[in-house]
Amino acid sequence: MGVIKEVDADKILASIIIPPRPTILLSIKQAQDQDADLAEIADLIAQDIGLSAAILKTINSAFYGLEYKVTTLTHAVALLGMKNITQLITGLSLRNIPTPVNLDMFWNHSAEVASISAFIAQHLGSINKDEAQLFGLFHDCGKVLLTSRFKDYQNTLETAQDLDQPLIVLEKQRYMTDHTLAGTLLCKTWCLPERIVLATSHHHDITLFLDGSIPDQVFSLVALIHLAEYLAHQNTHYVDSEWLRYADVFMECLYITDNDLTDLHWQVSQLQKY
Repeated sequence: MGVIKEVDADKILASIIIPPRPTILLSIKQAQDQDADLAEIADLIAQDIGLSAAILKTINSAFYGLEYKVTTLTHAVALLGMKNITQLITGLSLRNIPTPVNLDMFWNHSAEVASISAFIAQHLGSINKDEAQLFGLFHDCGKVLLTSRFKDYQNTLETAQDLDQPLIVLEKQRYMTDHTLAGTLLCKTWCLPERIVLATSHHHDITLFLDGSIPDQVFSLVALIHLAEYLAHQNTHYVDSEWLRYADVFMECLYITDNDLTDLHWQVSQLQKY
């Protein structure tokens, strides 16, 4: 295969449809600007049954550790707070991106990684829990866009795993772009925090972090997501190749020891039972 011209790669990336920011987020922003109360915000969310169910499922999950079940959206909004609600809706809105194949397994895995990321962040106390959860939901969002754009993308995912080859290398060979570039565009379009944008863009560029090119706070999110992926797969045969290669670096970044890792293994395994 010849050298990819930058202009050709830009054309391919430009051909990928980036969905606009969800209208529900715009409606909530307008309501907040008008000093709407929690009940009014809950009424807006209630217009989307799927979103409402997802929010209640999230607040009642084991990762939030509530001793009682939340049954109303108003209560859920009050407990989560508007910042959390906005981030949660942003993440859940990803499911509305149309794709030619069923991505339920991908969504379920993303939700699990997001929950584990938030749990670890809360456990460590040094990383913003909300950002950790949001990045957990969005770090691989570019895969959804590539699935929508390229009919054979699912085959590419399987091939990369079978060949034990970095996915972004195979993506660039086949499509002249990769899921980190597509995901970065989506994050920017949906006005996500700058750290989320940077982390999404570079979560496979570990060498950039090692030479100090990317801020430490962003590297912490990247290290956290690789740890969360590793823990999410602890009962499967799959192991993140970057975790295998950079585990010591990630653990040093997160200030965790082998004993801490063993403890997290057990705690996450207990949460996964529910």
